[in-house]
Amino acid sequence: FFLVVTMIPFSVDAKNVTLKLSHQWPQDSEDYVVKTAIRFADEVNKRSNGSIKINFYPGQTLVKAKEQFKAMRDGIIDLSVYPTIYAAGEIPELNIVLVPWANSHDNFFKFGHSKVWDYLEKKMNKMGVKSLCWIQIAGGIASKNKLIRIPEDVKGIKIRAGGKYCQMVYQNAGAGLVSMASSEIYTGLQRGLLDAVQTSSSSFGAFKLYEVSKYYLSPEDYSNYFTSEPISISMKTWKKLTPEQQKIMIEVGKEMETWALNEAKAEDVRVAKFFADNGSVVEKMTADDYAQWRPLMKKVMAEFKKKVPNGEWLVEESLKIYK
Repeated sequence: FFLVVTMIPFSVDAKNVTLKLSHQWPQDSEDYVVKTAIRFADEVNKRSNGSIKINFYPGQTLVKAKEQFKAMRDGIIDLSVYPTIYAAGEIPELNIVLVPWANSHDNFFKFGHSKVWDYLEKKMNKMGVKSLCWIQIAGGIASKNKLIRIPEDVKGIKIRAGGKYCQMVYQNAGAGLVSMASSEIYTGLQRGLLDAVQTSSSSFGAFKLYEVSKYYLSPEDYSNYFTSEPISISMKTWKKLTPEQQKIMIEVGKEMETWALNEAKAEDVRVAKFFADNGSVVEKMTADDYAQWRPLMKKVMAEFKKKVPNGEWLVEESLKIYK
């Protein structure tokens, strides 16, 4: 007789599943993004009476930072918490997430529950990835030689900024751009490859960038950097779950979103304290600082409209949110 063996991406015995969640950060339960994912996993396990277990694979141990989306799409990993901007190479419209115009957490939270995000979600679904819980994060600017507040401050410096259109803002202000994943920034600052970096509060904390920076502009009041880092699942995995398991994961994700918003605000404060405790000069971006970036942002928005599919609609709908 012949023995037929079927390979499946997670262990399953009709009802019980063990899923792999991959992410790029250290597994620090105090880090906002990681803490949110842990809370999600624990609650899903509890409500499913143990039928859904989620194991964590932090620090790029399974998949490199910028390969998370592709790995979910291909069914190599089951879940991830990842910056959606990393998938913009495959879905150019996702660049809208990091076109810098939201100025507050409450503002950006609306974006995550808008027609624009629904449009992006459908795009990601077709590519094989589904969002389960909206997670957002603000970003500040850390630097080695001087505090960076306004466009004039970045002339002639080497900076790492998040996303193509954020990079364009700094380039138009006279900065030199350096591209690297969040996990590589510490070494970049340490070796002098970078003078400054714009990234998320959680990345500043998780990768201990306060150890290699002397100045920090905190996003506690205003910021020109907000991005999404949702808990997401491979559609290949999703289709193998039972309807009840799918229902549990959706309900847990949606119920956590307001809690996650408040935690995102708290994360900005927590990370600013790391810089202060380490001896860095810490100041907050002000409304006047933000206003000085607006002309450069508008220039970038015009570029986005021209170069991205449905760019005009995406920009106009987003501007309705960010009134």
